[in-house]
Amino acid sequence: MGRASRRRAQRRTAPPAATEPGSAPGVVVLERYLIRPATPNDDPGVVRALLEPVDFMDAAMPGEIVDRMRTGWRLPAQFGTAALLLAQEHPAGEVVGLAHAVPPAQWLAEAGLDRQLCQRLSRSLVELEAVSVADSARGQGLGHQLVDELVRSYTRQGYEAMLGGIHTHKPHLKPYYEADHFHVLAPGAPLDLQLPIGRLQYPAGPSMRHLVRPLAGHVSYGHGVLGGLLTGR
Repeated sequence: MGRASRRRAQRRTAPPAATEPGSAPGVVVLERYLIRPATPNDDPGVVRALLEPVDFMDAAMPGEIVDRMRTGWRLPAQFGTAALLLAQEHPAGEVVGLAHAVPPAQWLAEAGLDRQLCQRLSRSLVELEAVSVADSARGQGLGHQLVDELVRSYTRQGYEAMLGGIHTHKPHLKPYYEADHFHVLAPGAPLDLQLPIGRLQYPAGPSMRHLVRPLAGHVSYGHGVLGGLLTGR
């Protein structure tokens, strides 16, 4: 994971959330963990430690994610919704997992799309940038639960597909994300996005594998092509 560093949309500051970490809204999973949105009150050191094992292309990215959390940063509405979910021991214990997703707004802009289409796709596509679970909480399916909550959230918001990327030096991640209903492309294989204006190719480096999961019934994936985007809008 960790490709957002190439595609950061313009930032703005939102008012800090008023909730305490133990009282933030969320859902209890596995009868012992609360999955909830991160707030500015969460411990940045804990979040930074969970981000440390994630393979980011930009070493500064974990610091950026923590900084966004601390300041209550939100994407401008026209560029979609970013999410940082935390999993903590229920009801108000230690944070032991996280998942982060953000629309690929900057990459879409760099791909040469006009502003209106870029904004439409930023509310259609979201990238799963990081999933991390502490050693003490592994082996229970908590990472899958975090991904499931992100999928539910973005599906409710009308997003059409979730993308992502894994590195070839971590081959165990292929079956992991296939279990979460992602298609995993071959190393270095590009992902073609079939748009109303034609195809847009999303390249991948030789050690990168694209992930793709349709979230809407009219969107489908096959043979390297994600089709049906924006046709239901």
